[in-house]
Amino acid sequence: MKIPANVLRALKDLVGDRQVLTDETSLLLNGYDCSLSRARPDAVVLLPTADCIAPVITLLSKHHIPFVARAAATNHAGSCAPMRGGIVLSMTKLNRILQIDTQHQFAWVEPGVVTAQLQQELRPLGFFYAPDPASERVCTLGGNLAQNASGARCLKYGGTIDHILAVNVVLPNGNELFLSRKDNGPDLIGLLCGSEGTLGIITKLQVKILPLAQQVETLLATFPSLEDCVQSVTDLVSQGIIPRCVEAMDQITAQAVEGFAHAGYPTDQAALLILELEGTKTQMQQDLQLLQEICTKNKVHSFIKAQTAEQRENLWLGRRAAYAAMARLSPNVMVGDGTVPRSELPKALAGVRKILDKNGVFAGLLFHAGDGNFHPHLMFDERNKPETKRISQVLRQILQVCVDCGGTVSGEHGIGVEKRALMAYQYDQNTLALFAKIKQATDPQNLANPLKIIPLDFAEKVRPSTNPYENFSYKIQSFAQRKTPFHIVGHNTRFPSGLVPQVSTKSLNRILEIDLQNYTVTAQAGVSLCNLQKTLTEHHLYNTLPAGPGTLGGAFSSGQFPHFYSQITGIVALLPDGSCVQYGGKVTKNAAGYNLIRLFAGAQGRLGLVTQLTFKVFATSQPIPDAVPFPQSPWNAWAQKLANQLDPLHLLNQENA
Repeated sequence: MKIPANVLRALKDLVGDRQVLTDETSLLLNGYDCSLSRARPDAVVLLPTADCIAPVITLLSKHHIPFVARAAATNHAGSCAPMRGGIVLSMTKLNRILQIDTQHQFAWVEPGVVTAQLQQELRPLGFFYAPDPASERVCTLGGNLAQNASGARCLKYGGTIDHILAVNVVLPNGNELFLSRKDNGPDLIGLLCGSEGTLGIITKLQVKILPLAQQVETLLATFPSLEDCVQSVTDLVSQGIIPRCVEAMDQITAQAVEGFAHAGYPTDQAALLILELEGTKTQMQQDLQLLQEICTKNKVHSFIKAQTAEQRENLWLGRRAAYAAMARLSPNVMVGDGTVPRSELPKALAGVRKILDKNGVFAGLLFHAGDGNFHPHLMFDERNKPETKRISQVLRQILQVCVDCGGTVSGEHGIGVEKRALMAYQYDQNTLALFAKIKQATDPQNLANPLKIIPLDFAEKVRPSTNPYENFSYKIQSFAQRKTPFHIVGHNTRFPSGLVPQVSTKSLNRILEIDLQNYTVTAQAGVSLCNLQKTLTEHHLYNTLPAGPGTLGGAFSSGQFPHFYSQITGIVALLPDGSCVQYGGKVTKNAAGYNLIRLFAGAQGRLGLVTQLTFKVFATSQPIPDAVPFPQSPWNAWAQKLANQLDPLHLLNQENA
């Protein structure tokens, strides 16, 4: 599209003449990322201050001009390619660390702060920021939020979504909004994480920081097969030991890394595992002994412990250099990002190897072994168009294997445009339609990073829908058809009794599965917390909910247990029209689409009926935080827009609105 001269003039008035670029070189340099996607913007705005963002977006919204936020552009999904042209908003100048508060353990930063920059500032203070994407020396904190990046420490600490405390965001219409974890209603910060800039632009974020561990041990173990390597991690977790970091790679990757980074990796074994443990000296001794026993049982060939800080840094330098090392082997590298339940890794690996062998593709395999997230690095030459097409098809098949194994097409890299079509393979029509409603409620003009995440014409391509709760769907549909308001209740421990009509979850009282391989439980929303704790105790398992009154669904929806949100990996929910949506499963990482778990978390039944949850459990006792008071303040404007989109007739739980 062509940007009108008066709009360009207005942009220059807002940010300065030299901050608006329209020369061909600048346009080309801002039209791509680490994927194959290429698109030409019509102008680039170098935002000089965060205060400029709201007036700039207000102007673009007024003139219906699309925009894409861009910083380091390290993502592999085409997430910041300007597919409809328009304006690229460069965030790289917004790189100030505004405040570090070690007493209350947070930092305020601008979105263009490089992740490693924050780590460098925190280290002398005895603190660190837990998310650690491999590209931390380049990638930015705002970009990490947009993609919900994670990294090697994800198994223990979670991804970016678990470390954002508050944000200032500009919505696509230019309105500014402050979001906090203390807000009533849906977890909108969680919804923003992984939304790839399609729901708004972050101007400032508050991140959680943590004290450095008393003692850290970094170890490298080699194995005769990837399967033995992965099994060692599974066995370790089953003993209640959660490594600080755990990474695995195959021989091809190890050889490439050693040739590039000289990290001290053995190159004659089929697989290697890098682990990092932390804790007190006594605990470390116990964990190290158990780790050695587990690895020995799984045919470990060598077991090396870093003796100095320099050796430890070299081991991780090699891991972080994996992409660059593989890039030395061919003109281009296509990186996949599939995630499966940890127990399904051997099956997924077998499927991946079969696809690679059948197509004669040379690739290295790199894993976040503890959370089932693996990154195949496919070698090719983009100048060879038939080869490029073939490699793209191979990666598509690999990601389909992940979905077939109960996984997702993205654990941390996002969807962008590269994996947009695959969303119709992972999700059914109802779930994709809900993604579209979230986008429509937030960005009705479709200006914020358009043509991303949601597949085009998905109704014709989606996987078949299933609904395990049809009886409840019929009840809800009958209310919707009669336009009769109703109330969703569990054991009526929070809402006033006597509200009619009601849809009760009391009959949804079954624990459906206890999975000791993946350490997950799947249960219906009406399961009482007392019965849940009793059952877990019988299986020597633990979670972080109290054994008090109320139900599992109530604990999730009430907003009283926000710490529990990060432990939920999958949900089934019925929308106000009775349609069934399903999101997640046993995967601990899912960056494919808008996070529906966080949409329903704390929504108090106003967005639909959550019927089923899958959540993490633990092999060791966990602290149980106190419940926060039942939130009853009004929802903010964005949350209300989402409610209006999902429930236009205002039928659900309006007594608590």
